[in-house]
Amino acid sequence: MQIISSNTIITNTNSTRFLALIIDSSLSWKDHITELTSKLNKACSPIRVIKPFMSLEVMKMIYYSYVHSVISYGIIFGG
Repeated sequence: MQIISSNTIITNTNSTRFLALIIDSSLSWKDHITELTSKLNKACSPIRVIKPFMSLEVMKMIYYSYVHSVISYGIIFGG
């Protein structure tokens, strides 16, 4: 289906990015979760490497500064 507004064709897409959240046409969050998983996997390896050398307090700071912030960003949109 094509939508035309002011002689401009508006294209239909399956997903879009809104404030770093990926919203798909069925509101299933599948694409957004896939991207979050990728970001969090990239954070796990460095955390695993430095774990033996850091205290629990430092590990908590690393967790809250990266992992928790990535997970909790945009949670209000998830309802």
